[in-house]
Amino acid sequence: MVKNDLVPVPESWFSFLTGSNTFSNEGKDDGAKQQQKQKQKQKMRHTIVFLDAGIANSLSRDDQRNLIDLFRAVIFNDGDRAGRLMVERAKYERCSETPGGVDAFAHGVEEIVSEFHERRKEGLTLGAVRIGGLLSRVLDLCRVHGVEIDPAMASVVISTLVLEGLGRSLSPEMNLIDFAKPFVLGRGKV
Repeated sequence: MVKNDLVPVPESWFSFLTGSNTFSNEGKDDGAKQQQKQKQKQKMRHTIVFLDAGIANSLSRDDQRNLIDLFRAVIFNDGDRAGRLMVERAKYERCSETPGGVDAFAHGVEEIVSEFHERRKEGLTLGAVRIGGLLSRVLDLCRVHGVEIDPAMASVVISTLVLEGLGRSLSPEMNLIDFAKPFVLGRGKV
């Protein structure tokens, strides 16, 4: 959200010394001139306001490692590994009980990750890639195949959706891979 406020502009020493200040020692002005002087002494200040939707969570060391491993697999276009990691590290999953279930789930994640990387031709920018749509498809795969998403990870997904919209409105040309690599390769903080 952008907040717009009229704020007073402090009188500069330069205008005081050059005589171009808005104050006058000559008698009182009429109301119209006084209003004009007030308008001259104000400017518009724009402030970006972030609204918190109440999403707050701390990830344990294991959750952080799981998230980094998953993002690493996605960034390096290894969707099959990403899908298998999701099954392996889920607290509850039933797709391994179905013959070929893990392979089907991993293949579904691999298709989504491949589609994400195919958009590299357009540039992996927030303007070109719709993370929300891709995450929605992953969540649908989880539902169909019975792979539970940990609540901590679900809050990361929701936060990602919120940040995607904010990021797209502020900087649609931001490249997602360039931004994510320091975090995935261990040079940034999660």
